[in-house]
Amino acid sequence: MKISMETFPIRAKFGEEKALAMIKEAGFEAVDYSLNQRGNGAAIDLADHIKKAEAIRKTLDSLALSCTQAHAPFGLPYGMKFDLTDRNFSDMVRSLEFAAVLGAKQVVVHGVDVPQDADFAEYNLSFYKALEPYAKNCGVQIAVENLASSIFWLPNRLSHFIRLLDSPVFCACVDMGHAALMGLPPEDYIAGMDSGILKCVHMQDTDGKVDRHWIPYQGVQNWENIVKALAAYGYDGEMDLEIIHCFDSLPEELYFPLLCYAARVAKTLADKFAAYR
Repeated sequence: MKISMETFPIRAKFGEEKALAMIKEAGFEAVDYSLNQRGNGAAIDLADHIKKAEAIRKTLDSLALSCTQAHAPFGLPYGMKFDLTDRNFSDMVRSLEFAAVLGAKQVVVHGVDVPQDADFAEYNLSFYKALEPYAKNCGVQIAVENLASSIFWLPNRLSHFIRLLDSPVFCACVDMGHAALMGLPPEDYIAGMDSGILKCVHMQDTDGKVDRHWIPYQGVQNWENIVKALAAYGYDGEMDLEIIHCFDSLPEELYFPLLCYAARVAKTLADKFAAYR
């Protein structure tokens, strides 16, 4: 099991090449590449996206880093057209293509928030199915995440949604903090998922009140139970940390020491997982 780090906060501070070098030097083996540039989920500049992705892939290869998953832009507007004439949808398709060049197996794509009088499931089934041929064409899976603002507050709801999509293109991503904030211990959420659909995770801790994105063991979650649950499920993905808010108030000189500590934590979790397998 590789240990992986989400790229957004490091890239925002140090730029692309230095960020990737720091992640590697800290001890991570892989990255979860963020295709958003700000906390609101806005897309990075996707002009000449294939050329840019090829340059980043070259840097990754030179560092012996792999890209195991990616995170698409989010916060997409309700009512957008589900075709390439719509800039938001087009950026989503380019994100899938960008991630494929990097070598990502899964791309996490958030569902779209809908008004109170709209049906979340109906709208988002149409959204995801519109993306399906593009994902299939570039050889990536689309991972549907258990967002705290969505209908996926129980694992059977997320599992049912994946079944309705009815294609191997789609899988699930469980964010540990989101599960906890929806009132279910993450280990119980994992145990309640249908077999074979959980392909990627976001490992982050919380105080149970806000979506903190802290390093595991900094909050209230039981990481021994979480790792046991992943092993019992038969999870075969990476140990991916999504700890973006840990860096919010740090001075520049503390980024790398915190990255090194985070890598130690991720390796500890991966070792525990291996022991429970």
